[in-house]
Amino acid sequence: MGNAFDKLKEIQKSTSPKQKIVQVKESKRDNEKSYMLWLNKELLKDLKKRAIEEDSNMKEIIEKALIQYLK
Repeated sequence: MGNAFDKLKEIQKSTSPKQKIVQVKESKRDNEKSYMLWLNKELLKDLKKRAIEEDSNMKEIIEKALIQYLK
């Protein structure tokens, strides 16, 4: 009677891959970097209101403001 190592040697290796190879999709955030900052409470409140009024979000408003400021 063989030991466990002999049994392992007898097992044939599978030729098919165990995992499906899939091309990596490009992320929406590949060109973005996370950054945290502290804002005045009233400024943040006004920013949230503006986002609601413009049917937008705070990120978009901040990005537009920074782009305009840095021109």
